Amino acid sequence: MMRLYEEFGCEIIIEAPGVRNEKDWLIVESLLTERDELMRSKMNNEKISNVEVKAAESDSNHHEEEDNAVAKRRKTNTTPSKPRDNVAGKRKDGAAVILFHSHDVRLHDNVALQMASHHEQVIPVFLWSKKEQGKWGVTGCLEVVLKDALRHLEEKLKQYDLKLICREEGDDSSIMLQQICNECDVGAVYWNKEHTTESRIREEKYRVMLTAMDIECIETQSSLLYDPVSPSLSTGFNGGHWGTLMPFLKGCKKQLGEPRVPIPRAETFYKLERMKGPDNWPASTAIDELDMAVIHGKEKWNESILERFRMSEDDALTNMDQFFKGGFAKYEQERSRADIEGSTSKLSAHLRIGTLSPNELYYKIEGSNLDYNDRKTFSRRLVWRDLAYFHLFAFPDMRDVSIRKHYDNIEWCSKEEEEKRFDAWKKGQTGFPLVDSGMRELYTTGWMTQSVRMVVASFLVEYLRVNWVKGCEWFHYTLVDADSAINPMMWQNAGRSGIDQWNFVMSPVAASQDATGSYTRKWVPELSKLPNSILHKPWEAPAQVLQAAGVVLGETYPTRIISDLKGERAMSVGAVLEVRRQNQQFNSDRGYDLIQLPGGKQTVVFTKKEFRIDQQGVVIKEASQNKNSKGNSDSGGRGRKGKAAQKKLLRQKAAAKN
Repeated sequence: MMRLYEEFGCEIIIEAPGVRNEKDWLIVESLLTERDELMRSKMNNEKISNVEVKAAESDSNHHEEEDNAVAKRRKTNTTPSKPRDNVAGKRKDGAAVILFHSHDVRLHDNVALQMASHHEQVIPVFLWSKKEQGKWGVTGCLEVVLKDALRHLEEKLKQYDLKLICREEGDDSSIMLQQICNECDVGAVYWNKEHTTESRIREEKYRVMLTAMDIECIETQSSLLYDPVSPSLSTGFNGGHWGTLMPFLKGCKKQLGEPRVPIPRAETFYKLERMKGPDNWPASTAIDELDMAVIHGKEKWNESILERFRMSEDDALTNMDQFFKGGFAKYEQERSRADIEGSTSKLSAHLRIGTLSPNELYYKIEGSNLDYNDRKTFSRRLVWRDLAYFHLFAFPDMRDVSIRKHYDNIEWCSKEEEEKRFDAWKKGQTGFPLVDSGMRELYTTGWMTQSVRMVVASFLVEYLRVNWVKGCEWFHYTLVDADSAINPMMWQNAGRSGIDQWNFVMSPVAASQDATGSYTRKWVPELSKLPNSILHKPWEAPAQVLQAAGVVLGETYPTRIISDLKGERAMSVGAVLEVRRQNQQFNSDRGYDLIQLPGGKQTVVFTKKEFRIDQQGVVIKEASQNKNSKGNSDSGGRGRKGKAAQKKLLRQKAAAKN
């Protein structure tokens, strides 16, 4: 009957009483899926011949046309949510392996899983090699939350009579994958790209090995809104300097359109209900037996982390819904407040591990009833994630090598002093209460709000004059949302060597992030009895106030690691200016840094006013710079003042023409 309808171009309408219960609906879904697959096969045979099976983005437009053709004949919501299927030609027989990694530990809106679900047999697999993770992979606190996420994934799969096959044999995951393929007569392997420097090497090994075995390998994208290899940005200033947020966002929207709409949860359920495993499951290592998050010693530091971050899809969904009921409406005003519970979503760990789809969160934001200006900042947090991976793709070594290469030669404080300062910073013993609060929260829970991260990062680099790489490494080890693209992007910008160096310095004393003082009192309880007026600067408190509060500086709470903030900051600025003077080849005629992009092109990047120098190494005064910047593409405005200046210049040009 379905073939007859198709032959005459008739639309199929499914309604009661033909479909009486869930079993009837599953039968209908099975028939529709079979019909859709036949149509795809027919269209592929007509349009494609002798095409090598690869997950190439160039195929996406072709398959979008297929999806639209299928959707016209099917009254379900597939057109906006269907993932772009990058498989050309007819699939081979055999089971399909779906690889889970550290960034996509979920079943819902998992594009690789959706595509693999069309096979008769599916084998979910997780491969673990500590050596492959290396310095910037899954380590430290991230191991704790990943292991918890895997446990919940395994429980979820069991509900559908499926298993999660875990392997940890040797240091090469491609050999583990090869063994599974041989054991189970695998015909195809699906995975979501991880988009890191190390994962590209690992995934290339998979492709070579699978091609040699005549097994299809299908790669897709499910952890970001956009694939970071896809956008192309012009050099120079185009509504913002190269690689900054707005040019990137506009480029993605213009070149790639809106992000993929996630599949409905009901469709995920039906796919899983139909999914079957192999008749004989391959051997598996128990999750708790993996060499991951093995805690030695009496201190069970993982417990406080798991207490705060339970890593399951259900918990991610609950957390998201709770935030949208409460903090979301006030996010624009309260996001920097560490002393207000619920001021931020705390969804970053779920996005990092993949227990929450970024696409689902994006359309949750866009579907809210808040005005654009009230939701834009939170929405752009997701774009910042993509931007970080765009940077990592362009600069694969950016985790410990300055993007502005000459900044690697900046002089920091002496080695012995650097170790002393860094150790105090790590332990939350600097004598600056807000900084210490953030670092203690980080070590205890694996998390702190973005505004406090910026305070402690700025303090380490600008005032303690410790190399940003050391801070980046510590954050990567201690954060539950440790991300080898996002974390280095922040630290590069804090260290002045990134694409978008910070145009501000965060005060370690002003403490606008803790206006009530409750945050500091929680994490630095030894100061809890001090009044708000001197809570964040106890060295200014009169002796009788300290005595009444039970505070003895140097005993119950450390004295300040540095006392001359202004002097330390001046030395920090001087070190940047000196390295710029010694590398005039990277200085534009307007005083901006120049960097080299992949492919050899050179572009100007935003440079803070106090670091802009002329060809003689003299700091360019603002008045002189404004006078000479007419029509210059290097010195686009930053913030309200820059925009106002641009508008004024346009009005002057218009008046001159008239």
